[in-house]
Amino acid sequence: MKYLALTGATGLLGSYLLKELLQRDIPVLALVRASRRESPRQRMEGILRRFENRLGRPLPRPVVMEMDLHKPFSGLEESQRQWIRQHVDTVLHNAASLVFRRDEQNEPYRSNVEGTRHVLDWCREAGIRRFFYVSTAYVCGLREGKIAETELDEGQTWGNDYEKSKVEAEKLVRQASFEEGLTVFRPAIIVGDRWDGYTPTFHGFYTPLKILLPFLEPGKIDLLQGRMLASLLGFNPEDGKNFVPVDWVAKVMVQVLQNRAWHGKTYHLTAAERVSIAEMCQVFYEGIQRFSRPSTQTGKTLRTDWETLWRIFVQQMDVYRTYWRNDPEFDMTHTLSIARTFPPPRMTREILLRLVRYAIRSGCGWPLPPPVSMEREMETFWKKNAEVEWKGWERGEEESPEPFSFGLRISGKGGGDWTFSTRRCGKIFVRWGLPVEDSPLLTMNSALFHRLKTLPRDYLFWNTSWERDCEHRKNQALAVLRNIVEEK
Repeated sequence: MKYLALTGATGLLGSYLLKELLQRDIPVLALVRASRRESPRQRMEGILRRFENRLGRPLPRPVVMEMDLHKPFSGLEESQRQWIRQHVDTVLHNAASLVFRRDEQNEPYRSNVEGTRHVLDWCREAGIRRFFYVSTAYVCGLREGKIAETELDEGQTWGNDYEKSKVEAEKLVRQASFEEGLTVFRPAIIVGDRWDGYTPTFHGFYTPLKILLPFLEPGKIDLLQGRMLASLLGFNPEDGKNFVPVDWVAKVMVQVLQNRAWHGKTYHLTAAERVSIAEMCQVFYEGIQRFSRPSTQTGKTLRTDWETLWRIFVQQMDVYRTYWRNDPEFDMTHTLSIARTFPPPRMTREILLRLVRYAIRSGCGWPLPPPVSMEREMETFWKKNAEVEWKGWERGEEESPEPFSFGLRISGKGGGDWTFSTRRCGKIFVRWGLPVEDSPLLTMNSALFHRLKTLPRDYLFWNTSWERDCEHRKNQALAVLRNIVEEK
């Protein structure tokens, strides 16, 4: 079974892409950087547990590798790249830096251009057949009028370094060669889930709100009314911006991924109508009035803080001044031809207020939740059992006669994908990922796995899924797992 490799799975769009892929039982390799607080696996587990709480059911787990876009081959070791050569045939490159002005680390070019070059290096080495790239509708720069999906570098002027870096990166992927072609997605400004406002990150649309929230007070709230706020920031209230909800963008992208007839094109993922700057600011004003907690500060200190912080706010927003310019018209010929089931959404005031409500009530993601506990990972059973030889990314040794192999997929907390190979000597090889060959697949949820020792064999047999082999082999596979668990 071949995997799709996804970069940028911890961001807003990446997390929704991950959810959509896993819900459709598409095996995923998540390439994730570590944070200062959590390992890549902890980051993935935290995202998926939040989605499970919202969905009310367990999700499969991706195979996870740590990556670093800034290193050659994205920091992947030889054993990991060998695993990719054997297991992966499709890459969805979504990771990117959202820095708007070049900084001392040479961002956004360091991640968006050089990082993409490093991804293409290991893709070429692995013989990746299909490549999907997440660009941006704003590769058009400061162009006006109608922007075609087929256009890229038309001699335009850039509004910021982010736009320029994404053009350079898109040129790189277009110069690369993939056996089954390149597909490019160009979303507009992605916002949270239109149904409940959920988002794990707060960029773009949320930036003015995020900067404003720490120093709000009832006496100054009227400054935030739509046209007044827009004018204070130097924006034209009549200018319009193109916001698209992340749930729609992810659904359309995965629809394209699953239909090969739609590959090889460029898709503008933009909204049915633009939202005016005045309307956006008015929604901020209404949302703050309805959902924020008033400041407990009073008197001269508060007035001083307001004046100082307002200057800081205007200075910070200056970085985004070109970002909040009037959007051109984005041609959607390719997108409209395939999005009949999920037509481009209209961002109503109700949806915008949901976004603002979630941002305010979640503190724009602050404080951070505690790191996810990983003490019940199923993988710990394989690594600590005397009968198991944990191979990780390496393949187990072959022997004659051919060993019995099966894939194991466990959904829910601590779950994942593994391949088990039994040997005549009683040793069991376990390695990450489902079998490449046409081996049987056993699936269950993590709650069932943790009760393997106590549940009757008949119950286990009828409450687990078994694909591509006889029932006798299923009993063998369950016996292998029970033996491992009983050892502990």
